[in-house]
Amino acid sequence: MSSTISTVAEGVDTLFSAFEKAANRWPDNVALKADGGRSTSFTYREALDLVRRLAAGLQAEQYSKISEVGLLAENRPEWCLIYLAIVAAGKTVVPIDANLKPNEQAAIIKLADLRLVFSSARFEPTLTELDRDMEIVSLESDADTSWKSLLAESDKVEPRANIDTVAALIYTSGTTGAPKAVMLTHKNLLGDLKGIDLALDFRPSDVMLSVLPLHHTFEATCGFLMPLTSGLTVVYARSLKSRDICEDLAYNQATIMCGVPLLYEKIHQAIQRGIAAAPAHRRILLRVLFGLSALGWKLGMKWGRGLFTHLRQKAGLDSIRMFVSGGAPLPASISRFFNLIGFDLLQGYGMTETSPVVSANRPDDIEFGSSGPPLPGVEVRIDQPNAEGIGEILVRGDVCTPGYKDNPDQTAELIIDGWLHTGDLGHLRRGHVWITGRAKNLIISAAGKNIYPEELEEKLVESRFVLEAVVAGRKKEGRQGEEVRAIIVPDLEQFIAERGLSAVNPDMEKITSTLKEEVAHINQQVSDYKRVSDFDVQLNELEKTSTKKIKRSIYSY
Repeated sequence: MSSTISTVAEGVDTLFSAFEKAANRWPDNVALKADGGRSTSFTYREALDLVRRLAAGLQAEQYSKISEVGLLAENRPEWCLIYLAIVAAGKTVVPIDANLKPNEQAAIIKLADLRLVFSSARFEPTLTELDRDMEIVSLESDADTSWKSLLAESDKVEPRANIDTVAALIYTSGTTGAPKAVMLTHKNLLGDLKGIDLALDFRPSDVMLSVLPLHHTFEATCGFLMPLTSGLTVVYARSLKSRDICEDLAYNQATIMCGVPLLYEKIHQAIQRGIAAAPAHRRILLRVLFGLSALGWKLGMKWGRGLFTHLRQKAGLDSIRMFVSGGAPLPASISRFFNLIGFDLLQGYGMTETSPVVSANRPDDIEFGSSGPPLPGVEVRIDQPNAEGIGEILVRGDVCTPGYKDNPDQTAELIIDGWLHTGDLGHLRRGHVWITGRAKNLIISAAGKNIYPEELEEKLVESRFVLEAVVAGRKKEGRQGEEVRAIIVPDLEQFIAERGLSAVNPDMEKITSTLKEEVAHINQQVSDYKRVSDFDVQLNELEKTSTKKIKRSIYSY
């Protein structure tokens, strides 16, 4: 059953041996590029040499009692080299969220009891202020405490890890309580890499643009470990600004990018604004082409690649052949749009505790709105499904964490009879996993019916006037059940273009009036008990985590 067995049989039983195998196979391929491909780069040969020598340095006697090593830095090639060296030395890497507040980073360092931390210059002042017996190693090459000072003369690394060694310790954000430390072993991560490799089409000739924070398991697995065990080139984007990302994609002729739904929604909105500004005959032509592509899709043909060549070129995205979306639900309308104009936009599903990918759409098996079939070697079942087949999603396989470090009680709640309880609700249809929402976000109507806020949020953001939305339940005074309310962020650029609003002092009455019409239209499409009863308007973007997930807890009623 396990996909990892074949990997181990091939002599690959650790992340380092998987990387080493790729580096020896494609030594002259460029592995890593910094600053949008405009500065420092490393070939696989150079990267392997540095990883081996740093790993040998970390196996020196002075570090013999240190088993866990912190890593705190923004996205850059050195982050990956140091991660690989830590696990090659037989130690556990503790990636720390670079977007946390200094006090939150300090809390994780204390909780993990870290005695050795690799840090970029940006975070060194915070670390030096901590009253700890801790060595801080700089990621900067010219620093007195540079990581390069730890490089051993020899590249001989003593094998000290095995498939069951904890490779990474991931501390959750702690938004719903004290942070938990998720243990991910080499087996967990190799199992996920093998499943992804069998499900998706990664090629040594591919160039991947990395935009999401590396501390997050989605990017660490899909945007770092997967490409660097497959011979790809990884380029680190200069920023998360849409313009910079599109420029970096074009500059490097990138072919793959992993992102969260918010990123694809913004690209979609930018393309739609460009279409709206085009001459009438051009807009009519595009509608006809879109209809043809939709017809082809129903016939099992991907005509969009040829029909929309000019549109993709104008958007600076013509080199892309595969987008991957994860981290949050992707609206079906966004998936449909990108696929019909010629991209393979593949939505997946997972969580940190599953390394993280559980399922993903395949290039030849895409269902708009679904999270795809489970990866090879991963089992999924629905626990206690209701009449509609919806229940909690349970997962089993090599990808599943052995548990939370030093937390047997919460581990026992997570893993029951060998099945990992995700806390997510969904169902299986046509072999695909369909996510309905998080159990804790569920809204219960007065009649006891389940309302999934994610379903309504997806419909809201389909409106061209809505940039973002979050839906939550509010208890009715003196009555049973909850009423459905929303917080909506309007797309001001769309209001300016279509409604003539002032960018400096937007007319809130006009915005609210238009949004009322949009909400009323959506309410006509859903059952009475699901309807949005009222909404608030917020001009600033919704507050999010570092991985661009909306912080739902602060928007609850």
